[in-house]
Amino acid sequence: MIQCEVVAVHDGDGPIHCRGGLSIRIAGIQAPDFESAPPCRKHKSGYVCDNGKAAAARDIVWRLTYRTTLNCEWLDVSYARTVARCTLPDGRDLRCTAIALGAADHWPEFEQRYRLAPCPTRQR
Repeated sequence: MIQCEVVAVHDGDGPIHCRGGLSIRIAGIQAPDFESAPPCRKHKSGYVCDNGKAAAARDIVWRLTYRTTLNCEWLDVSYARTVARCTLPDGRDLRCTAIALGAADHWPEFEQRYRLAPCPTRQR
């Protein structure tokens, strides 16, 4: 188990930067990001390239996580970041909460790869 004291959030799906230097990408979600504009990236909902949406997604995850300690389970490494399943201090799944709040979408390919359980229909 990894404990991540959150000191910064870059995008709605990460990296989330932990005290001590670890960077975590939230497994199984896709959020708008700042790197996609321009050029825009193809996503299941169209082309993602709106910095306003990226900022909104990042801000939601920042409000959930900043200056808290996440409990995370290591799953993989991607682009020098730890891919992990994380739980908020109150026990909620960070992936499902980010989806429920509109910060990110399910990413079925990676939900299957990491064998992530379906999110409850209501988790806020």
